[in-house]
Amino acid sequence: MILPCRRLAVLSLLPPPGAWLPGMRRTRALLASVLLASVLLPAPSAAQPGPAPALPSLSLEASARAVVPNDEMIVTLAVERDGPLVGPLNDAVLTQLNEAIAQAREVDGVRARLGQVWTQPHHGRDGRPQGWRVRGEVVLESTRMQLLGQLAGRLGERLQLAGVAFRLSDERRRAEESRLLAEAAQAFRARAADAATAFGFAGYEIRELVLRPAGVPRPRPVAMVRSGAAEVAAAPLPAEGGDSDVVVGVSGTVALKP
Repeated sequence: MILPCRRLAVLSLLPPPGAWLPGMRRTRALLASVLLASVLLPAPSAAQPGPAPALPSLSLEASARAVVPNDEMIVTLAVERDGPLVGPLNDAVLTQLNEAIAQAREVDGVRARLGQVWTQPHHGRDGRPQGWRVRGEVVLESTRMQLLGQLAGRLGERLQLAGVAFRLSDERRRAEESRLLAEAAQAFRARAADAATAFGFAGYEIRELVLRPAGVPRPRPVAMVRSGAAEVAAAPLPAEGGDSDVVVGVSGTVALKP
């Protein structure tokens, strides 16, 4: 586009119509060059708006907690054998453990697996080895705690009761964490809104979120008193499993909007 001011300046140099001046051709060539240069001049660009100022941000966190009764029992049964030869001892211990596992798996709702098995030398009073000791364990797990207690009582006639513990089942823990996640998210939004209001802003915008589910706690053991196999079989197993804490946390960053 040719600017009007430039155009008037160029036209004022043109001779009157019908007049012929010396060097007319050279003057016309010069005027054509000036006009072409004016056409090729770039138009002034419009001013670009600068970047929007960054919104202030806050790092926040919120959590939700619940105390839930344990609904799963873990029973550990053990067998020990002593003797001069380790081979026959290993065979005897593993055979007895496998029989206990097979019997437990016949009960609906009970999971049975082989636990730890270890072998160690047996020393006399003089410190010299006098044989071997082999110990093995079988672990029983179930949410049907009363049924598992009855099964452990029957197996306890041949195996030692090594331990009893309680915990939350995986299904119960996942359901509780899903419920607590909604509470933690609501608490995070409420804290963000309160912070925006406290600092004089109209609202907030979530920029980043991090979920912090609680780790799975160790099963709560129940203290057991060592006694003979017959006494253990006759004694009832603990029925009170206690409680577990379930915590879900949310942390993140929000931008405060004016």
